Amino acid sequence: MYRSLDFRTSLPDLATHLRAETSGAHHSLETSLDLLRRPADRQGFLEVLERFHGFHAVWEGAIRTRSTYAAFHASRARLPHLRRDLAALGRTTAEMRMLPHCLEADALVDGAARTLGSIYVLEGSTLGGQVIARELADSGWLPRGGLTYFNPHGRRTGEMWRGFRTWLGDQEVDWDETVEGARRTFALLESWAAR
Repeated sequence: MYRSLDFRTSLPDLATHLRAETSGAHHSLETSLDLLRRPADRQGFLEVLERFHGFHAVWEGAIRTRSTYAAFHASRARLPHLRRDLAALGRTTAEMRMLPHCLEADALVDGAARTLGSIYVLEGSTLGGQVIARELADSGWLPRGGLTYFNPHGRRTGEMWRGFRTWLGDQEVDWDETVEGARRTFALLESWAAR
């Protein structure tokens, strides 16, 4: 289903549609990760970051090499933040190279609409990441500067999200396929990162 994104009508924009259509999958992932309810210990977050590293190493590589959205995504890549955080928590470059990769993440970069849905999930995670960053702020084990993966844009998070929504609204894609891409991404993140 293609929709013309005219903000003068009562139709929702694509970001609003995606949020409504993926709310169950989003909730399921948050519940499975349980990042704010369990004790915020160093080892637990190290393991979660290692899992996210395995996802982003594959997913961002596929975006960079196969997606028409590579240029847009370049300034929003999270892999450098993961590498910084893992190093700050004591992982060496050699250890990071040995971390398992989520090979299934490559399949999320499959057609423009589904890829766009996948990007939506990761862009949206920066909003929830701010909450996680605030909750962790008083943790004695937190490295200087915090865990930047969860708050990659800092004070610019709102601005970056609004920019993403505007950009998303300019894309001519099939909304159903975009929802499918977002749901597949939530499901894979849940099965991979919430182990």
